[in-house]
Amino acid sequence: MAASKIVFPVGRALLVVGAVLLLAGMLLPWFRVMGTQSQLPAGEYDGAGATNLFNNLSKTPYAWAAYVWLVLVMIFAVISALIGRKFSNFGTSGVLVLALYGILITVADNLVSQGVTSGAAEVSLSYGYFTAIIGSGLIEGGSRLLKPRARPEKELPPQPPPPLVPEEKK
Repeated sequence: MAASKIVFPVGRALLVVGAVLLLAGMLLPWFRVMGTQSQLPAGEYDGAGATNLFNNLSKTPYAWAAYVWLVLVMIFAVISALIGRKFSNFGTSGVLVLALYGILITVADNLVSQGVTSGAAEVSLSYGYFTAIIGSGLIEGGSRLLKPRARPEKELPPQPPPPLVPEEKK
């Protein structure tokens, strides 16, 4: 049963710390937008705010799927820590989703500011975004710290059998 590998106690602690950091990162500011572009309004955006912004820019609800995935990454981290079983690559997928957010805001900034000389949008990443990435990384690291295997005992050279002693008669 290869899928049910047991997570080492240090890995469990990393899973919980990573989940807490990811949760904190989702509530803290991710991006700061400056400028006077109406398509990319100025302000600070946390995880939910950035998701709303991307949904408004793309006119689709797909950014919410990414946000919900980050929530699932947190839930799987806590469950994995509680039951001690490994869930594969959830931390990595969280980092990839966050990287996608960073790429999307950079592309949106460039598209909105294209050909504009004054009032161009300017975007900067904020500490909540980096906290969420660190949390996802800790989740992945914690899930990779598996319980170490027992060391094989050192083999001793073969011993001669004990001498046969005749049994006494009663």
